[in-house]
Amino acid sequence: MEIKQKTIYHENMIDIKKNLGSKVKKLRIKEKLTQDKLAEKLNLQTQTITFIETGRSFISCEVLERLSNFFNVVPSYFFEEKDMDNSQENLNYKKEIIALISNLDTYRLKDIYNIILALKNN
Repeated sequence: MEIKQKTIYHENMIDIKKNLGSKVKKLRIKEKLTQDKLAEKLNLQTQTITFIETGRSFISCEVLERLSNFFNVVPSYFFEEKDMDNSQENLNYKKEIIALISNLDTYRLKDIYNIILALKNN
């Protein structure tokens, strides 16, 4: 049982690092920054940013603080499981999708469901 728990813990740590890295990358791109520029602004090496964004490295409390301050987000943002984008544009797309699929038959709904699953897994 202990080996299984260690495996689950290890897999969860990998997921956390990848999720955190994905959020850093998303924020960096949103700010139109290269990895070099972000590293410079945070007083880090470019390789450190690369390792964080790819989930190959975990961050220290100090780097977490720098990232949070720079991007003006709370530190917990980087550890949230999902990045909920509830911008008005996204809400409008969701409403439009619901309206478009409301009159479809079961077969078409199943097709759309499978397409969404495929997109989600990419």
